Amino acid sequence: GESTTPEVHERVGRPRGLAYTTILTVLQRLTRKGLVARKRAGRSHVYGPALTREEFAELRGQTLASLFVQLGASGQAAFLAEAERLDPELLERLRKRVRRAR
Repeated sequence: GESTTPEVHERVGRPRGLAYTTILTVLQRLTRKGLVARKRAGRSHVYGPALTREEFAELRGQTLASLFVQLGASGQAAFLAEAERLDPELLERLRKRVRRAR
């Protein structure tokens, strides 16, 4: 839903000990990145999601895939070797997704 900066601070910032200005800065940065939408409400702003969870997940996947390609062959091999060492199931899921994408 939508919230004002004070509402976000009360819900997220105060429990974590974050300053009001920190919450405001994060909301402004998320707005510039296109992840949060901002609209005027009197003298303040109301913030809300600019993307659905699915849209965000797709965007993040595209970004990560682009970064993976930029690693080049040796960087990709190193990444996959490390992924297999940490989580063999992750590597198998990656293989299946690559096969489906072809």
